[in-house]
Amino acid sequence: MMSNFDASAPVIIGVGEASRKTVSGEWPSPRELAGAAIKVALADTGQSPSVAAAIDTIAAIRTFEDSGVSLGTGSPDNTPEAFGAAGGISAPRLIYADVGGQSPQAMLNELAGDIRRGTCELAVLVAAEATGTAKRARKAGVTLDWRLPSDTPFDNRLSSFPILSRTEIRHGIISMPLAYSLIENARRMELGLNADAYAQELAALWSAFSAKAEGRTHAQFPGYRSPDAMLGDDNANYPLTDIYRRWHVAQDAVDLGGAIILTSAGKARDLGVPQDKWVWLAGAAEASEPDLGPVDIYSCFPCAVFAAVDTMNDAARALGDYTLTGGLSFFGGPGNGYSVYNIAAMVDALRHDGSKPALVTANGGVMSKQAVGIYTASQPAIAWSGAAAKGYAPKQIALDDAPHGKGRVLSFVRSAGKDGFGPATLIIEMENGARAMAVLDSTPDGDLGHRIVDVTSGEKRHMATIL
Repeated sequence: MMSNFDASAPVIIGVGEASRKTVSGEWPSPRELAGAAIKVALADTGQSPSVAAAIDTIAAIRTFEDSGVSLGTGSPDNTPEAFGAAGGISAPRLIYADVGGQSPQAMLNELAGDIRRGTCELAVLVAAEATGTAKRARKAGVTLDWRLPSDTPFDNRLSSFPILSRTEIRHGIISMPLAYSLIENARRMELGLNADAYAQELAALWSAFSAKAEGRTHAQFPGYRSPDAMLGDDNANYPLTDIYRRWHVAQDAVDLGGAIILTSAGKARDLGVPQDKWVWLAGAAEASEPDLGPVDIYSCFPCAVFAAVDTMNDAARALGDYTLTGGLSFFGGPGNGYSVYNIAAMVDALRHDGSKPALVTANGGVMSKQAVGIYTASQPAIAWSGAAAKGYAPKQIALDDAPHGKGRVLSFVRSAGKDGFGPATLIIEMENGARAMAVLDSTPDGDLGHRIVDVTSGEKRHMATIL
């Protein structure tokens, strides 16, 4: 053991995954999937009984059933307690994390900070979704009841953070594909690419991601898809918007469970967990590290990955090396919980080759909630303080809620339907520099980017005409 051993440093000592591939029964519940994943994670530590006995915190990622996206199955009154019990564990401290894809990494950062400060000894972070089973059951006319009563108190973290604003909804932005299409088109316009050239760029990135999914045991939608396949209609790859097709977006019809076990390096040593199992959290302060190894960028939509590709500007990194799992389109998009699985994949990668640090990003909302972790296979040269950096403040841009007059189109999106594309929702820069939203009912074919429009305010929505 090293002479400068950092006994209070947080380390991951076990990871586990489960899916319908490994859980018996036709209709697996999130509770069953979570329990199976916890058992795998405990076994992964090599010291299952002693680790299980030392757990003092169970944190569960909020299921979509409890995030306002119900499929009518119900859920346990106390999800962290129920998930833990299914895995044969219990803890005096129970946390139910907030909504958003950033939640797993943010929760891990918090638990790791508690471990560093000595207020937590050993924690299990667990997530599970059975949206695939719920959808199959609904289609088959089968009623599922996943409720479980409990009167045990727990820390319920549900917030009221709005994903879409009332203005966006009034102007037709009623889904994540529509919202992210606005970001995607803005990037395309900034690069000066036409629609066909940008479609090729999306296809190349997602084709490379699909190749990575083939190597993950629990990938829900494995199978290599060529760039040409990503551009075509086969395999139900129908248009969702004027920039996205079905396989460009996160696929939520999954049956997945994942668990991560973390503790301090000193406790891991005391429990006899082999040191080659440990993965250390180095913290956000290392985020500018120019020589990264394994990387998994949250991939609900291509623009979320391109944001990292553009920022990192790493010409030597292949497109497929921005994921370890295949991403949310091909590994699967398990509600709020994807980052449990990319962290598990990162642990696998660092145990195989720990010569360089690893980066994991997690994203929630419309790229509006972010969490990042930097991990190493050995003790970091600079000890992480235990506090996640939260100093970033986005630039504030003036919004015009009653726009009138000329403006320039900064981005746009058209929804796709059986009869073609619908009206366009526009983001406009008005002559006074403020941003506004408007709808263009009579939508011409072709690129609307940078077109000059005349905007008229309305009580419900603002309307635009091309000048």
